Amino acid sequence: MANLSMKKADVLAALIIVPICLYVFYESGKWPLEATIGSPSLIPRGVAACVLFAAGMLLFRALRGRSLPLERRLEGKDLRRIILTALITGGYVFAVERVGFIVTTFVYMFLFIWILGERRWLRLILFSIVVPIAIYSVFYVGLHVPLPRGLLR
Repeated sequence: MANLSMKKADVLAALIIVPICLYVFYESGKWPLEATIGSPSLIPRGVAACVLFAAGMLLFRALRGRSLPLERRLEGKDLRRIILTALITGGYVFAVERVGFIVTTFVYMFLFIWILGERRWLRLILFSIVVPIAIYSVFYVGLHVPLPRGLLR
């Protein structure tokens, strides 16, 4: 088999990620400055800066010919997993505002783990319950970050 590498995927990923990071910088700059909490744009800009740096490194390595090698071409079962994961992630983004965080995240986690190959029902159910509740507890209860409530309003 020919020398397969992640070069095209790395370049494409970097070209998609860089404009998104720049957009986050632009949009977060419009947020009002609240006197009691300081700059609310600090965290999104910090995350965007880290992701921008990582995308730059990815692009640099790809252009220098140092992308990771692939064992084989992406096809069959592996390709289906990636496509299904992308589809359920898109569905999650669409549904989370309408249905609500807890329910949508439960379904998403269940399907995501199932697509990756887990077939033990106890693990599927347990992980699908624990992850949304843990995220909800940390962000909504602990940090008072509003999460989509959807139908629960």
